[in-house]
Amino acid sequence: MEYQKAKEKLELLKAELIGKMDNPSLSEEEKQTIQKSIDNYDYIIELTDMNHYYRGPNVH
Repeated sequence: MEYQKAKEKLELLKAELIGKMDNPSLSEEEKQTIQKSIDNYDYIIELTDMNHYYRGPNVH
């Protein structure tokens, strides 16, 4: 998958989770689970960036 498309998809999934955090009816456990998922997406996005820049932007 192309870097920019992959990153956009990951950012979109993360944004959806951030939106879910605004739900006032979530339990503390549910909020923690969502936050862990957001943290995981942050990590995956960081790895995606590192992989892209390690290889160089012109490598497909």
